[in-house]
Amino acid sequence: MHSDFNAELHARPSIYFSGMAYVEHLALRPSSPDGLFSRHEAVIIQEAGDQRTSVQIEFHTEFATVTQVTPISERPCVWPAPQLSHGRCEQLTSLCGTEVLCRVGMLILDGAPHQLGPVLSQFGFQDSAASQVGDGAAQICSDFRVSPEFGARIVFFNKDLNAYRLGRMVRRVLEIETYRTVALLGLSEARRLGPVLKQFDDDLVGLTKDNVNIEPKDHRQLLEGIAALSAHVISETAATRNRFGATAAYAKIVEERITELRESHVPGFQRFGVFVARRFNPAVRTCAATALRLEHLALATTHLLDLLQTKIQVEIEYHNTRQLGVMAERAATQIQIQRAVEGFSVIAISYYLLSLFEVAIEAIERTGRHVPAEVVLLSVPIVVVVVAITIHRVRHALAPMNKQRTLLS
Repeated sequence: MHSDFNAELHARPSIYFSGMAYVEHLALRPSSPDGLFSRHEAVIIQEAGDQRTSVQIEFHTEFATVTQVTPISERPCVWPAPQLSHGRCEQLTSLCGTEVLCRVGMLILDGAPHQLGPVLSQFGFQDSAASQVGDGAAQICSDFRVSPEFGARIVFFNKDLNAYRLGRMVRRVLEIETYRTVALLGLSEARRLGPVLKQFDDDLVGLTKDNVNIEPKDHRQLLEGIAALSAHVISETAATRNRFGATAAYAKIVEERITELRESHVPGFQRFGVFVARRFNPAVRTCAATALRLEHLALATTHLLDLLQTKIQVEIEYHNTRQLGVMAERAATQIQIQRAVEGFSVIAISYYLLSLFEVAIEAIERTGRHVPAEVVLLSVPIVVVVVAITIHRVRHALAPMNKQRTLLS
C-alpha cells in the first residue's frame, strides 16, 4: 500500500529539455471499457547522447500518455513528419489493443517572430489563437484543428525559459489538450441521453396525469409503470455517473492548467485559454446539465411513487374507516337486540318463577294450610324486580368482556 502511495509521487515526472524540439504527445486508453492500466510509476526512455530522442510514458486511471521529445537543430520550413508510433520501443508494446484519444504535435522554436501571421501561415494554420505565457517568457499559438496525420498542432516560441520552466510549460499545454479531450468523452453520453431523457420526461408527465385521474382499481397498473420508469432512470444514472463525474474532474484540471499559463494578450489574436474555455465550457456544462437532469428525474419519480403510495394508503384507511363504521352499526344493533332479549328474559324468568311459586302454594294448601291472596299478589312485583336487578348486574359484569370481543371482531 505504501509503495503505491510512493509510486504516485513519481507518476508525473517533469520534462527537461532546452533548445528547439518537436514534441509529440499521445493519449491512449484500453479498447475494452473494463481495461485499466495497473501500473503507476512513469517510464522514461532516454537514448545515449544529449541530443537524442527521449520518450516518457505515464499511466493514468483510465488512459496512458506517451510523450516523445525530438531535438531539432534548424528551424523547419514545414511541419515535421510524425515519428512517434506504437512500435517505437518495447515499453509501448504493453499498450497494444488501445485506441488513440488525442494526438498533439508541438513545435518548440527559439525566440519570437516580429510578425506572427506569416509564420503561422507558413505552417498552414488558420484562424489561430495566440497568447504570451509565463508572464511574457514564451508564446503559444494553435488553430485547434485536428488533422489525421499530425493531430492537433501547437507552435511554442521560447523567449527566455530555462530547461526546467520550459518543460513545465510544455507539460501544462499538453495536459490542457489531453484532459480537454478526455473530458469530452462525456459529451457523447450526454448527446445519447438527450432523446432518452425527453422520453423519460414525457412518461413522467403521463404518469403524473394518470395519478390524478386514475380509479382506485387501476392503482397497481400505475404503480408498475412508475416503478419501471424509476428503474430506467436509475439504470442510466448508474451507467453515466462515473463518466460525468470524470468530465467534471478533468474540466477542473483544464481550468487550473489554463490559469497556470499566466496568459497575456497578443495583439490581433484571441488568447489561447479564452479560445479553449469558450468552446470547451459549454460542452462541460451540457454534461453537468444532463447529470443534473437525471438526478431531478430520479427525485421526481421517487416523489410520484411516494405520492401514489400515500394515495393508496389513504384509500385503505378510508375503507378501513367504513368497515369500522359498519362494524359499529352491527354492534349497536346487537346491543339493541340483546336489550330486547333481556326484556323478554325478565318476563320469561319471572313467569317461570311465579309458576314455581304457584305450584308451591298449591302444595301448601293441599296440606290444609291456607295462603293469603295478598302474598300471591305481592310476590309478582317482587319476583319481577329481583329478576330485573339480577339480569342488570350480570350484564354490567359482562360489559368489559363484550366490548373487548367487539373490538377483536
